[in-house]
Amino acid sequence: MEVFKGNTADPATVAAQVTKLKERFGIERIAWVGDRGMLTSARIEQVPKPQGMDWVSSLRAPQIAQLAAEHGPFQPSLFDERNLLELTSQHFPDERLVVCRNPLLAEERARKRLELLAATEADLAKIAAATQRAPTRCVASRPLRCAWGASSGASTWPSIWR
Repeated sequence: MEVFKGNTADPATVAAQVTKLKERFGIERIAWVGDRGMLTSARIEQVPKPQGMDWVSSLRAPQIAQLAAEHGPFQPSLFDERNLLELTSQHFPDERLVVCRNPLLAEERARKRLELLAATEADLAKIAAATQRAPTRCVASRPLRCAWGASSGASTWPSIWR
């Protein structure tokens, strides 16, 4: 094994290390486990797949959306007691797909959604209140001038309008 600089990306180092481990210890079967940055679709086609290795990784948001469109929304009742759902897809032939429901992440997203909804409702309440105020009469000689001064803080017309 080697130690690499901290700014060296995993994809640039892992393949060579896996080869070393296989040769040194006579390992015949290896499963790569990595995040979406390390095990991209392109990298899987380059290293683990041609060498007959298995891999575990995450799909990116567009791929998840594609699965959801193909299978419909994933309802919590579809998941087993371990929060897992196995499915197949024509877009991922010969691959085992497991959808995992994370109750902690679901809780955090629900909390965030409620916060955003409350903030939006507060902003909308301000707008609604502004529409209910009694209109003020413009006392300037030209109505647009009154509106210009009110919105810009200026007390006179811009020179191009004089």
